[in-house]
Amino acid sequence: MKRLRIFKSCWHTAHDHDMIEAMKEFADVDLLINYTRRWDEKNRPIPENCEWVTHYEKGKYDLVILNIDQQCSNQNLNKAVLVRQMKQAIREVDTEVPIIFINHGTPIYPESYPDGKKSNNYVSEKLKKEILDIVYPDFMVINSHQAKKEWDYDNSRTIVHGMEAKEWIYDECREIRSATFITPAGIGDKYYNRSFLIAVIEELKEKYGISHQWIGQGGCFQPKGIKDYKEFLGKTLIYFNPTFASPMPRSRTEAMISGCCIVTTPQHDADTFIKDGENGFLVSPDNVEYAAQLIAKLIENPKLTAHIGKKGRETAIEIFNRDRYRKDWIKLLKDLNILK
Repeated sequence: MKRLRIFKSCWHTAHDHDMIEAMKEFADVDLLINYTRRWDEKNRPIPENCEWVTHYEKGKYDLVILNIDQQCSNQNLNKAVLVRQMKQAIREVDTEVPIIFINHGTPIYPESYPDGKKSNNYVSEKLKKEILDIVYPDFMVINSHQAKKEWDYDNSRTIVHGMEAKEWIYDECREIRSATFITPAGIGDKYYNRSFLIAVIEELKEKYGISHQWIGQGGCFQPKGIKDYKEFLGKTLIYFNPTFASPMPRSRTEAMISGCCIVTTPQHDADTFIKDGENGFLVSPDNVEYAAQLIAKLIENPKLTAHIGKKGRETAIEIFNRDRYRKDWIKLLKDLNILK
């Protein structure tokens, strides 16, 4: 295969790291320096096949990879302005280079369309309308199969993230605790379902005397860096994922590949790989009492819970491995006649 040269903008450091690592056998990546999306070196190291650049150069690249989510349907937000300007700057000097957008979100965006009359389809169409020159005719990679259906773009494909299991820690001796790691802010409550998480945390504390760890939040575990975070997950018994509209949350996969017993909402393909009671558990995204009761019961039975976590880890290694991820990207790039 011809070795590709790719021009890419930053977005999520963990996602970018795994993607660039997966491409190291066939591509070198030039990463754009900008001031709205930065590489967090405490989170992940910069891959060896990656270099920093300040601008796009015509004739140097075989492919451009940019990023969007539902917030880019709001043309006044900084991230929407930045993406639009990057695309325009590239197209002003190069009308031929193929551009792939990675869509990290879903059309759920109630904080900007709160009147209840704006459907998922409205947000999808608004994204097309507001930044039509950005999305079409370029190709789009989407993070879950459910999200692909919701966005309803013809020129798109689902590529689910992939990780290297040996980069994560798995300890047979689990500490009897439950934990969650989701951002405390950004994109409204319905997307991450934070109110559900908070209600479950309160129920666990008040009814069962269990202090659930919302990683990074006050009074809970504060990782100093990626090593700290991996060691914590590698010993944690239960990981609770409350999200409603986040397409294939990375933190859930990280916990799963670390051997945590996963308790998750079924959204965005989770019910296609989690078999309830076998390799994890599925809970309704609004049933606080059941979710808290289930976590409490799992804490009371740590040996069984750890066994289910181990089964979940085996599933994660099979489905979310970096080799599969690399093959998915190779197939896409060959289908688009970019990789030959």
